[in-house]
Amino acid sequence: MDWHLYRNGVQSGPFSEQELFLMGAEGRIDSGDLVWNQTMTDWTAAGKISGLIGPRQENPAPVPVGSSEKEKILQAILSYSETGPFKIARGNDTDLEISNEVTNSSWYSGKKTVTYAARILLSEKDKTAYYWEMLKETSSGISFSMGIQKKKIRGIEVFQQVRERGYAPGGELVYDYQFDYGSLRDAVKQLLQSYGWKLKTVIMKGKASY
Repeated sequence: MDWHLYRNGVQSGPFSEQELFLMGAEGRIDSGDLVWNQTMTDWTAAGKISGLIGPRQENPAPVPVGSSEKEKILQAILSYSETGPFKIARGNDTDLEISNEVTNSSWYSGKKTVTYAARILLSEKDKTAYYWEMLKETSSGISFSMGIQKKKIRGIEVFQQVRERGYAPGGELVYDYQFDYGSLRDAVKQLLQSYGWKLKTVIMKGKASY
């Protein structure tokens, strides 16, 4: 689903849902700004969209004295889950685990589920965050789909955007989703750079585990 934003007299977009909610999490959207998507009859204040604009504190709680730089980074990344579509939590065998259900659709002749999973391991030794991610798709039954997938390679990093629509045998639309792999990763990378850290994308899950 594509979103559009009207802010300070300027219309921008389209944005995927992930991109829009991350913008809200980063404070780049105010409650009075207007948003719209193709399911809405008119522009709506961003503050009326559940989860888009999170509670903002005028005086945020200070980080406890003695907290390490690593802990400050982890706390900042954890805060992204307050307003965005991603669920971010402490991991048992890694620093952070991330998940998001991209789509979960059922119809009379089948079902399709797409989930995103990622994990982040921060190494204080080399000031590097090791980032692993995966998009998992399961489907059953009969449907016809049309999708596009874009890749661009920057070093060893792979950035992907997926957009797919699925139709039942009768022709009715049964699922429609757009997902940007890189939206959260880019936000984490910018945060790391502000601390003088770097991000390294890894293919093997174990590289981002204890």
